[in-house]
Amino acid sequence: MQGGHTPWVHQNAPPPAPPQPDTARANFRWTSSADRIDPFAEGPHYGPVLEPFLVRAVSATIRVNPLVSPPTDSHDDYLRWNMIFPTSTCYRTTGPKRSWIKGREAPATFPRLSQIRIISRSFPWMITVKARRQNIGVTCGEVVEAISAYFHGDVAKKEYEGVTTRRRREIWQAYQFNRSTDSNVPGGHLGEQLRRLDWLGSNSRWGGIVRSDEFVKEACGDVLPCTFELKCIPSYPLTPEEANEQQRIARHAENRSRSRSRSRPTSMASRSNSNEGRDTETTTEEDDEEYE
Repeated sequence: MQGGHTPWVHQNAPPPAPPQPDTARANFRWTSSADRIDPFAEGPHYGPVLEPFLVRAVSATIRVNPLVSPPTDSHDDYLRWNMIFPTSTCYRTTGPKRSWIKGREAPATFPRLSQIRIISRSFPWMITVKARRQNIGVTCGEVVEAISAYFHGDVAKKEYEGVTTRRRREIWQAYQFNRSTDSNVPGGHLGEQLRRLDWLGSNSRWGGIVRSDEFVKEACGDVLPCTFELKCIPSYPLTPEEANEQQRIARHAENRSRSRSRSRPTSMASRSNSNEGRDTETTTEEDDEEYE
């Protein structure tokens, strides 16, 4: 149409074809739905990594990766681990009974977080897990490793003395049992020091982490962002295969410890000899507080 005039159309001409959809846009919608990335997929993708203070600011709803969540009737792929043993004994229920590999680098939450905090009804401490790589966020493997490292730390003397007599007796019994020759415990390589894992008693089995705003508020006085509850559930007797594997790992850890002790640098020995006759041991305030 030019100059306001209607163009002439032959009376027998076929009607114009209906408008066609935007093919590119339709294909984009289809591929976006079909090829959508799993929010818990490994790698630096699918959204930003949030700092804890931003979670509350943007009212983000945090979901926990099913792999590190408690098992459910509809989800049978989860971690199995007695937390008094090294993380090398943790395995996935759907995989071979060996130390888990697949899923270690998967994000522990969605949206991804730069750090999380963990509390529990089974111990009085707060465990902080920080992401080693800021573009990926806290991973499932980092959660397990941080918990294990914390549990193998020493209990301060004032912490032990601050609980009831009955609770001290329970902790002491767990301490004795964990260092026994029973195949269900690590044994003597734990050392003489009272460790946080002894605090768990019989509830030493991994039960997953969950969002529990009610418990967080009860324990911390407020609903702190990025704070989750660790479920500690009763341990179970090991199968003969698991017992053999635990003992093998324990022997390996003990041999590595002895090897490190024998391979100290000569310079360290020389420095020690030069200081003979003097007390060169440094005691920190934290060491003074450790249970002995």
